[in-house]
Amino acid sequence: MKKRLAVILSVALALSLLAFPTFATTDTSTGASAADPAPATAPKPSTPAPATKAPAAPAATSDATYTVVKGDAMWKIAQKHGMTLKELVALNPQIKNINLIYPGQKINVKKAASSATVAPAGKLYYGVGMASNYRLRGDTPERDTLAITSAAVVFDEKGRIVDLEMDVLEINPTAFPGWRLHVAEDEAALAALTDGDKLGFAWETKREKGPEGYNMVGQNSGKTYFEQLDYYEDFFTGMTVAEVKAWFNKYTGANGKPYPLAYPDAMTDEQKAATANFTDDEKKMLIDVTTNATKAIQDNHSRFIDAIENAWNLKVELKTSL
Repeated sequence: MKKRLAVILSVALALSLLAFPTFATTDTSTGASAADPAPATAPKPSTPAPATKAPAAPAATSDATYTVVKGDAMWKIAQKHGMTLKELVALNPQIKNINLIYPGQKINVKKAASSATVAPAGKLYYGVGMASNYRLRGDTPERDTLAITSAAVVFDEKGRIVDLEMDVLEINPTAFPGWRLHVAEDEAALAALTDGDKLGFAWETKREKGPEGYNMVGQNSGKTYFEQLDYYEDFFTGMTVAEVKAWFNKYTGANGKPYPLAYPDAMTDEQKAATANFTDDEKKMLIDVTTNATKAIQDNHSRFIDAIENAWNLKVELKTSL
């Protein structure tokens, strides 16, 4: 049973960014949304990061390097060494796809972290949620995109988020990697086409593309897409799914972005009216949030709230014996 659960969790994580949902929300928006500031970090519950003693099985080659063994996954390695998934990913920038690791591969871990960590009180649960939406681009159907948003989440016994990693895979259904396109009398365009046979699976998530491949920057905050996404992940840590949804419903507008109180000159009359009765603490929180991130949390590009909720609905108990 334990072996089966380990396989299920590993497969779920590996497929989280690649699987196509049966249904997708259709959005008929024709314009691209500008990058905005991100939600302010409100006081978060002091929830300890998931940390457990590493099982005695696989041994690290040194106190700062771990050798991947069969059945490993990044989240499991992080758990064994008393780290969050985000911390482990940050220590291993050479790994472009955290869902593809191999036995024998060397991974950086915290020095001596596995021997000093203490298991958190209560149970932990892990879930991978996905949400999708198909974006129609009006008179330019060749620019239509299918966005698959994923959230890998660890919850504590009370349902609070203790670790969160979000990402988006955006696909243009009319130009799959490796397809040979016929561009009339345009040798330069033909020469620039991706050779799918050489590159294999050429689709990359936004995190895999990195700042070089996906360089959206917030108009007001000046923060990169990834800085804003990291901010949201930290901001939601300590909240339950119900609290995340309640926060989103109260503090974001119709565009899915937090009200930009850090930039009063950029606020519309509608936004000013919506925030007029907020308390000083609420306004202070939103100023902090939008100073750090202004991108939409849920819109026609990505559906992070839905993905987090789906992760909660699909959660399974996380056991150190896996």
